[in-house]
Amino acid sequence: MTASDLALGIDIGGTKIAFALVNRAGRVLAENRIPTQPADGVRVTFDRIAGAARHLLEQAAQPFAGIGVGSPGIINPVTGVCQHAVNLGWADVPIRDELQRRLPLDVPILVHHDTNAGTVGEWVFGAARQEANFVYLAIGTGLGMGAVSDNRLLLGRGFTAMEFGHVSLDPNGRLCTCGTRGCGEIYISGVGLLAGYREHAPRFPDSSLAQQGNVTVNDIVTALYAGDPLALAIGEEAADKLTAITAYCVGTLSPGLFVIGGGLGLALYDWLLPRLESGVRARTLPGTHAQLRFARSQVTASAAGAAALVWQQ
Repeated sequence: MTASDLALGIDIGGTKIAFALVNRAGRVLAENRIPTQPADGVRVTFDRIAGAARHLLEQAAQPFAGIGVGSPGIINPVTGVCQHAVNLGWADVPIRDELQRRLPLDVPILVHHDTNAGTVGEWVFGAARQEANFVYLAIGTGLGMGAVSDNRLLLGRGFTAMEFGHVSLDPNGRLCTCGTRGCGEIYISGVGLLAGYREHAPRFPDSSLAQQGNVTVNDIVTALYAGDPLALAIGEEAADKLTAITAYCVGTLSPGLFVIGGGLGLALYDWLLPRLESGVRARTLPGTHAQLRFARSQVTASAAGAAALVWQQ
């Protein structure tokens, strides 16, 4: 394997930053993670990112193919600037330039929204290889989505395409953390399942889940598979909202494939799949869903998805 067969992926999160040295086949050869600690300030954060990156790059022959970075917030992939990231407290942070100053390497540095990086990861060496039209759903603490249409990653004006997580599905629905009512994310996400628990628990006093203290998302998922009535009420509501979002995507993008990822998405995949398959077919025209498929994400290392940005170029 030559040096140009390697890329470094960096996934910036609200609590941790993951790093992975990845080859063209998507195999993670080495990885590392550090706490984000955004309160330390942008300069200190990028000093630590560069230090961890150098540590991994020392394990690879130089030069290598490039660096891919996934970050939360509104990201301009042309300039490499994070325009706004609430959970990091960032505004107009030049991610690409900060890294170039600290890592003076003659290789490209590609920066994208973290969900778009995950989408590219599935496209390059995951469940969506050779797919010209697909949608990626990252179901975790929140709900993120990305899409490839006619072999192009959808970005949209302002680089905010596929923000279905904060599109209101019911203007009279549950209050979302963003301030809007009825958003998909406040139903189908970790935050959404916990909100559903708080809303529905009083109706199920005999539920074993309702009688637990300090309920976690994992508790809800476990109870769901066990058939607990409270967990089923929460889950069916979440599945209905996800089905609606998926049907809207079928009507607008006509994808051939939906890839479901994220920690919660993978945990719920087997339970969600039959509901999505039947629900989407019931809500869309036969011609639009005739060849539609669903698949489980194959790229479970977030930094590997970021590394795929290099190969996409």
